[in-house]
Order: sequence, then structure tokens, then C-alpha cells
Amino acid sequence: MKKTITIFVIVAMTCLLTWRFVQSDGHEQPEPAMDESQVILVEYKWNGESHQISLADLNAAISELPVYRQQNYKSRADKAEYLEELIEEKLKILRAADEGFDTLPEHLNKLEDYTHQLMVEKLTEAEVDNKIAHTDEELMAYYQANLSEYVEDAKVRATCLTLDDEDFANETLDAIKAGKDIKEMAKELHAAGKLANGPGSNNEDDPGNTYFFSKSASPLWADFIDAVFEQEVGEMTDVLFETDVNEETFYLIFRKEEHHPDRQQEFDEVKSDVRRTVERDKKRARINEWVTEITEKGKLKTYPENIPEPPKPEEAETDESDQ
Repeated sequence: MKKTITIFVIVAMTCLLTWRFVQSDGHEQPEPAMDESQVILVEYKWNGESHQISLADLNAAISELPVYRQQNYKSRADKAEYLEELIEEKLKILRAADEGFDTLPEHLNKLEDYTHQLMVEKLTEAEVDNKIAHTDEELMAYYQANLSEYVEDAKVRATCLTLDDEDFANETLDAIKAGKDIKEMAKELHAAGKLANGPGSNNEDDPGNTYFFSKSASPLWADFIDAVFEQEVGEMTDVLFETDVNEETFYLIFRKEEHHPDRQQEFDEVKSDVRRTVERDKKRARINEWVTEITEKGKLKTYPENIPEPPKPEEAETDESDQ
């Protein structure tokens, strides 16, 4: 039979493109809520069978898109544009069905697998997610029992000049020792483009300021980090600090500005983290309990001893040579 299609009415496109608000007393008033399923945007026939796309169908299709894509279909014109995509998709599906692609064994197997996956997800939601709960008292109890997990590492902050020319670095250090403030020097070197790429160099608003960092901040700059942690607050390097990073040699001049020791985080700071951990542990416990329940109900018996041992390497080589 010859496959035919006739799209013979797009009755509500005008409605879609010309929705409006009625003005009254200088204020816009929305029209009464409409039954979107009764607003027909497209009617078409495929092999003699009638099909429709309503406004409700269009909005439902848009709502199933990823959130970032939904933002592209807010206006009437944008929705009208997506309607064309929806029509094309519907027609392609009908055409594929004509070719028998909806009954291919591999497609049916994938459909069955996906259906099973959705079934298990819904069952897990009912048997696990909906059966766990926690109170604030439980969260607090977990927090107090695991205080060591909620300690903020010590952090330091420094003013640092990173240079890649040793002679110029020595001249800079001499100028600072002679009374030039290291922060003012950092601003001048930054403005002149003479700071190399290193700690504090990329700080446009406050050149030289490293901001706070912990001991694990950067393995590449571990020597510098260790040196800053060993300094006293206000102490500055009295000689150039030389370090190699990615096969490049840098010369650093720095002063330790602040030091924040390890700090026990308050419960309110980490409550969301505690909640996630408690929920995860409760889910894991519930899953184990649930698996035990269904295992007992199914009178499960396992025979792992029936799994054959793989051939030893020498035996496999012998078999291949024989072949």
C-alpha cells in the first residue's frame, strides 16, 4: 500500500501566536483559564488514520526537555517554532513504524531492558527512599560522634612576588630591604608586567595577595607552601626563595600575612554534609535489609561452585597451538 500523509489543518496556530491579555481600567487582566487539551494546534492523517497535536501535548513535550532547553521556548513564537519540530518527530515515528522498525527484536529487547530498569527504580524509591527518615537529633548525634571529619584545615595568606630573572629578583629584594613596602612593589611590578606566573601574580585587584590556602593547595608549589607555613606572621624572606616548577626556575619574595589554625566546624556549617552522609548510610542499611527480605521470600539458593575454573595460561597456549 502506498504510504500517504496529508496535513490538512493547523487550526490553532493563530491562537498560539496571538494569545493576548484583555486590558481593563488600564490594567492587564488574564483571560479565563483554557482547557489546553481542547486547543488543537495540528491535525493530520497518516494512511487514513487521524492524528492531533493539542496545546497540552505541545506544553507537555516542552516540559520533558532539559531545563536549559525549556528556557528557549517561553515566548509564543518560540513555542510555534518547537511545534514544527514536534510535528516532524511525530511523522518520523509514523514513518519508522511503517517500515516495521517498531518490531525489530533488538529494539524490543532494549525496550524490555529499559522497562525493567524503570520498574526497579520505582520499586527502589518505594522500598528504600520512602522508608528512610532522620531527625535533627540524629544528625547532631552523628556530627558529635564524627567531629574529626568536620575539621577545617589550617590556612595561611601571604604577599608574594614571583619573578623569573634572578638578577632582577635580587634588585627587587634589595629595594624592599631598603624600605620599599612589598605590597607597593607588587602593584608596581604587576602594572609593569614583570611578575611571573606564580602565587599571587594573577590577582588583578590586589597583586601579590595569595588569599588563604591550605597545605594541599598545589603540589607544584609545595616547597613555597611549606615555607610559608613555617614562617611567623609578619615574617618575610631575607633571601630569594628559589623553586623549580614544571622545569622552570622561579625566584620568590614573600611575607606571611595571616595564619588560621585548624578549626572545628560548627554543626550549622556542615549540616547539609551530615544530612547527605546520614541519608546515604540509612539507604545502604535499608538496601541490605531489603535484599535480605526478597532473598528469603524467593528462597534463594546459590551454587557458585558450579562456575568452572578458567584454563591455566599454559593450558590455553597448548589449546591454541593444537588448533
